[in-house]
Amino acid sequence: MFAMDMEDGCQLDLGTTDDFKSFRFLGQTSNEDIRNGVLFPEKVNGVYLRMDRPNKARHSGGPTSGSTIWLSGSDNLIDWHPIAPLIQGRFHYWDEFVGSGPPPVKTREGWLHVYHGVAGHFGSSNIYQGGVILLDLDDPSKVLGRSRCNILEPREAWELSGQVPNVTFPSGMIVESFDEEGFATTDSEVKIYYGAADTSVGLLITTIQELLDAAMEGEIPLIVIFI
Repeated sequence: MFAMDMEDGCQLDLGTTDDFKSFRFLGQTSNEDIRNGVLFPEKVNGVYLRMDRPNKARHSGGPTSGSTIWLSGSDNLIDWHPIAPLIQGRFHYWDEFVGSGPPPVKTREGWLHVYHGVAGHFGSSNIYQGGVILLDLDDPSKVLGRSRCNILEPREAWELSGQVPNVTFPSGMIVESFDEEGFATTDSEVKIYYGAADTSVGLLITTIQELLDAAMEGEIPLIVIFI
């Protein structure tokens, strides 16, 4: 699944390849301005699932974007219907705007998913970062956990400066070890490849357990100030 910028906005489309040199186009899978379509690696309860991000919000001084990741379902990979919103951007935090990253990974604790967040409240630029959520195995519309803090942010010179500055955008994820039933093992090394300033490719090395710990560290506490 991939995004195509069209005259009337971005559309999600589907294709197949055997060698990543040539592709067979299968069709358009959306009818609205939408991005970040990410397929689950297997059917859940007999249904194809994906996460997507309708473009219904706008960065300060920037393009139309989105502040909600949705779970969608399909019987044929072409015709999709929304199921439920998963997470929304958090006001004045590191993930005011959100969108999916690499496809989710099946663990015994749930579907582990790395997403990107954008801090858009700074006057000078938007800052793209990475976080993690955990979804229920049998009902992925249920969010079991979400990282309070980011797991990835631009700090190096080649992340801060480039075609689009201040970007660390998680895009690919390789899990090294699975058990006999297809679940990622908690001690497995995980390689997360990310775009840096839309100019370079970076590599973050972590483990499934570290990502699970981040997802379950708890939501942001509500602080009320009385004056």
